[in-house]
Amino acid sequence: MKKTVTLKPEESQVVGFSFTPSVAKSHVVSINGLTGSFTAFEVPVAEFEVTDLVIEPTGVYVGETVSVSVRVTNVGNLAGSYEIVCEVT
Repeated sequence: MKKTVTLKPEESQVVGFSFTPSVAKSHVVSINGLTGSFTAFEVPVAEFEVTDLVIEPTGVYVGETVSVSVRVTNVGNLAGSYEIVCEVT
């Protein structure tokens, strides 16, 4: 990234750059001999746990209905959505 500034004598100007990291790690910044760093962290996500599978009744005749349920608990520190997939084979 490069920028060009034109200044009068004794004039100064703040020159800014923007960078969007795509990798979680410590990044080193160098601008004309000045160096610094910043750390990019993984984006936090909600954490879910699926437990307590209940199938009722466990025996039916063809054409009868079976109810299936699970308990979903957000065990993390952030709100979020979680997709529950029920497959019957």
